[in-house]
Amino acid sequence: METIDQLLGYLSWRDSKAAILVFNRNKDFSRVVSTLPETVRAHPNFQKDEGKRGETGFRYAFRHKDDAAKILHLTVMAFDIPAPEA
Repeated sequence: METIDQLLGYLSWRDSKAAILVFNRNKDFSRVVSTLPETVRAHPNFQKDEGKRGETGFRYAFRHKDDAAKILHLTVMAFDIPAPEA
């Protein structure tokens, strides 16, 4: 939620596309990917789900923070970064 708030705070009215990249170093990447949609949908500016993009990519429509009539397309992509072997 904080990441989405931060991103929306950076965007101007003219911006219509944005992305959040999630880098995961945990061992349970499947759990991380499965919780992304419910987390994003819970944001107050969420408008609709625009579908998956592969196994770890998602696209959503959001209302602009200062203008509910302005729509922003947000892509969220998750990447698994293996921890270095000890």
